Amino acid sequence: MKEDCPASRMSRARAAQVTWARLSASQRVKALRPLRHAIAERMDEIVSVISREIGKPAMDALAGDLMVSLEQFRYYERNAARILRRSKIAKPWFLYSGTRFAEIKEPHGVVLVFAPWNYPFQLAVIPLATALFAGNAVMLKCSEHAPRTAQLIADLCKSACLPEDLVQVSWEDPSMAALLLEARPDLVFFTGSSRKGLGVAARAAELLIPTVMELGGKDAALVFDSCDLERTANGLAYGCFSNAGQVCVGTKRIYAQQGIYEKFLQCFLESVSRLRLGTSVESDLGAVHFEMVRKRMHAQVDAAVASGAKMHTPWSNEEEVGAPFILTGVLPDAALLVEETFGPVVCIAPFVTEPDAIELANNSSFALSASVWTGNREQGDRVAMQLQSGSCAVNDVIRNIGNPEAAFGGNKSSGYGRYHGAAGLLTFSRVKTIMTTVSRRRTEMHWFPFKTRTYNRLRALLKMRHIGVLRNRLKAFKQIWAIMLILTSGLGWAQPISDAEGSLAIDVALPPHAHGQIAYMIFDAADGFPDNRIHAVNHDFVPVAQPDSPMQHIDLGPLPPGRYAVSVYLDENGNHKLDKNWMGIPMEAVGASNNPQARMGPPKFDECAFAHGRKSELISIKLVRCCRQ
Repeated sequence: MKEDCPASRMSRARAAQVTWARLSASQRVKALRPLRHAIAERMDEIVSVISREIGKPAMDALAGDLMVSLEQFRYYERNAARILRRSKIAKPWFLYSGTRFAEIKEPHGVVLVFAPWNYPFQLAVIPLATALFAGNAVMLKCSEHAPRTAQLIADLCKSACLPEDLVQVSWEDPSMAALLLEARPDLVFFTGSSRKGLGVAARAAELLIPTVMELGGKDAALVFDSCDLERTANGLAYGCFSNAGQVCVGTKRIYAQQGIYEKFLQCFLESVSRLRLGTSVESDLGAVHFEMVRKRMHAQVDAAVASGAKMHTPWSNEEEVGAPFILTGVLPDAALLVEETFGPVVCIAPFVTEPDAIELANNSSFALSASVWTGNREQGDRVAMQLQSGSCAVNDVIRNIGNPEAAFGGNKSSGYGRYHGAAGLLTFSRVKTIMTTVSRRRTEMHWFPFKTRTYNRLRALLKMRHIGVLRNRLKAFKQIWAIMLILTSGLGWAQPISDAEGSLAIDVALPPHAHGQIAYMIFDAADGFPDNRIHAVNHDFVPVAQPDSPMQHIDLGPLPPGRYAVSVYLDENGNHKLDKNWMGIPMEAVGASNNPQARMGPPKFDECAFAHGRKSELISIKLVRCCRQ
């Protein structure tokens, strides 16, 4: 019989992880696919277990636990190999001639996942699966309040024939769970309250174990006078009371603009009055299942009412179901506004101006998610950009968290780190940089012995490279002379990079008054072309050297022989993305190799592709504006 102490379990997990990590990402995808199929096949059983154990409506268990988990699985099956593949990275050519750089993503090792009770399946299975796709072993500690769900997860992993000891599921009490951390996992992923997360993070820091903290929230909703009142009221009824308010990204604070405050409050109360309590398929609100949650919520509400807050719904300290509670006039320093409340309670207050609303939303130690409700699209984007939350939805709520391609995580007391999407796989991976030197030189300029001549020439080159373009001809002549000295010094800085790879450079024709940065992306396939940097084999941002210059030369470095296409755009506002209007037309100057003719929609890879061989070459790209800003 196996020993079951944390140290023994950790040892077995490490042994299983070594074999698992040797598999390619594609092989791990193939091995994990049966787990998704097993979850889908036992869907009704899983929903039933969650609903009985946690007291949530069946629809909430199906959508919030099952659907989100299955979609995340499917996303990683389709994208893990691409996200985790070895990637080439650029380097300053004059410093690193004769070298190649690459980044690889490798697993941390054994990941300890702490999962909570409110979404006992989703918040356990998604980090578990993401860690496995990245090549880790997992020790999953589920909530002691959801033992049947935990046992079900263990059974699913076993039925999917995952390697023995690769996934170990437990649901012991917190005192025993603390021993798992002392077994020194390689990464800790914690989802739970900010108070408990702080303790886990502190101990992990003492052990130098990296952590990801997905903690509590006090999400704000900003309701502006231009919003669709009916949609806003219906959406926030869901945002406030989904799973009886036991949602980390649930709305706990609503701020409505003064001109529509009373009308919104009435509309919201009417929407909430139609909610149905219970756990059946057609129920909206389930129970506040655990006494500890009810006691904390009751104490906070009682204190707020005693301090002058007004309750707009029936209130009973004996209430066990998730009946909604709506308050106004809550003092800014009330526990109901500054501490976690994991229950069906929301506080509503008015604001006057947009800056007031932003200040109210940001005046919290929590910063997990938020929502903005407005009929003005520009205002929605503007306000969302100024909120300190880790995510934000405009004219919607909570649903944005379910997108498997979108990163999720909080700021401030709501935690740190991101998962879901590509960010999830990168969170559960470590980046290793590898430099390979193919030069046949016997020494390098920066090696011993140091020489005065080398120092002076390096100093001259650095001044030329970083001070900028010189203003008069005499200085320009000296600059060229310094470059000539370096090129002929025999120090190897400008030696050919490699017989196997020719370098590529572009001359970019700039539009009048160009400023900001020139973004370039090199693609070796149609996937992602022309503006998805994730699919580019190389990309970077280069500052515009002179606003009035008609042309800028950019060295892209060495490329293996092959077929490529290059896209370029002018990032004038420095946000590192190609801005487009509502029709999807670029609002910043764009261009591509072969300078294809203007057409409806972006250019195709095939019309921009060119053959690159072993010799260095130069191509020209003209930046053009597709529409006026």
